[in-house]
Amino acid sequence: MKFRYKVLFTNLILLSLGLGLVGYLMIHKNFELAKQTQLKNAIVQNNLVQSSVEYELLQLLNSVSDNSETSNNNTDNNNAEKSSISASSIVAQLPQIGSRVSSSVRSRDSFFYIYFDGEKVYTDDKSDARISDTLFKNLTTGNKNYVIKEESQKHYIYVTSQSVINEKNLWIVSKCDASEAYTLLDEQINYFRLIIIVILIAESAAMYFISRYMTKPLEKLNHVSEEIAQGDYATRVNVKSHDEIGFLAQKFNIMAQAVSDHVDELNDMVHRREQFVADFTHEIKTPMTSIIGYADTMRSLELPREEQMMALGYIFSEGKRLESMSQKLFELIYLRRHDIEKARVHMADLCAEVVKVVEPAYENRHLTIETEIEDTVLTVNRELLVTALVNLMDNARKASEEGQQVEVTGKFVDNMACNIPKDKTDIGEAESADDRKCTRAYEICIIDHGIGMTKEQAERICDEFYMADKSRARKEGGAGIGMSLVAIILEHHNAVLSVESEPGCGTTMRILLPW
Repeated sequence: MKFRYKVLFTNLILLSLGLGLVGYLMIHKNFELAKQTQLKNAIVQNNLVQSSVEYELLQLLNSVSDNSETSNNNTDNNNAEKSSISASSIVAQLPQIGSRVSSSVRSRDSFFYIYFDGEKVYTDDKSDARISDTLFKNLTTGNKNYVIKEESQKHYIYVTSQSVINEKNLWIVSKCDASEAYTLLDEQINYFRLIIIVILIAESAAMYFISRYMTKPLEKLNHVSEEIAQGDYATRVNVKSHDEIGFLAQKFNIMAQAVSDHVDELNDMVHRREQFVADFTHEIKTPMTSIIGYADTMRSLELPREEQMMALGYIFSEGKRLESMSQKLFELIYLRRHDIEKARVHMADLCAEVVKVVEPAYENRHLTIETEIEDTVLTVNRELLVTALVNLMDNARKASEEGQQVEVTGKFVDNMACNIPKDKTDIGEAESADDRKCTRAYEICIIDHGIGMTKEQAERICDEFYMADKSRARKEGGAGIGMSLVAIILEHHNAVLSVESEPGCGTTMRILLPW
């Protein structure tokens, strides 16, 4: 079930329960008020009938008392006979009294019963309904009992009152029509049902459109998520609301962007691996082809001593190139998977060692090295940093023509002035004495005046097996892994390598080491 329908049905259920509870309480209260009004009217009617009957009986007793006073028989037997005559006279007179009271005080849809000494002596109710015994239980003078009964699809209130006449109980039972309260109850219930139906229909229509409008952004999210699941990682949610759904859409877009970037990284990684395998295969195939070709020539032909030495020289140089390439490849793989140990090193001594390593190769090309090193102590891995600088110096040698000069400088520079990324150098912005060392970096520059590179070549210089000038690099014994190794070493030192080069004008390799 869709979320909008859940919202719709939930609101309908809650609204129905709320309206039903409120309606029940209101209708019940109105019904109780109407019933109490009917009961009060019935009590008033009963009081009226009771007072009228008692008045008539009082008149009767007074007349009997007057007749008794004119008699000269004052014996006890005569008194007993007079009392007996009074009780019989009461029983005989009660129907007439009831008839007179009925004609004078009875209202429409009301009746009454007269009971004397437990016997019914009069009623003006033609239905002559059976009176419930509960009306007479625990009945005392001055109190009243009442019950509500349904008769012939009508409701009546029976009210009972008691009087004592000559030590005999006189019960007056009034019967009043209370159907008006129940009719009002039925009308209110029917009217309330109609109102409920109308309100629920109107509320259903309103809530449907409201819930559809409110859940529309969620449908967009669902649609976009399906597109992303199908591989369209560029799709984004266009939701501009400022509520929780809008915030969810923003987070979703951020997540989608992160997924897209991660997928791009994975694709780039896969591409790099495929390119690495292809380049590695190609780089191995070239020297192996030369080695196999010269070896086969020497095996199958009788060559002069000079040609044999030339072929052996080619086999030796190509073998050394394979050895160098395998060694650098091993170092590259190792550094990618392991951390390095660092120690405090004097940079002047380190640069002097680099110059000493490359000096023989430079002398063979009649190249000069100009150094200007500002000494300081940095925490680095001496062997790896020497390897990186030797590779850079070797690239500068390969790019230079005979007789040219390569410059090596080392000095402190302002970190902010050089725009060193903080994530690469971990250099902060604080200017306190404790953090002052974090505002500077040590810069090593290797500058040649050789053939230079284009901007596109400079951007790819650290890719595995990439060579800006393949024929020149292979002639010099290069394998295209040196700069990749340099990049990994500098990354372990949180250093930054920048390349400035123009074709025909030379290249400047700048390394910024955090201090």
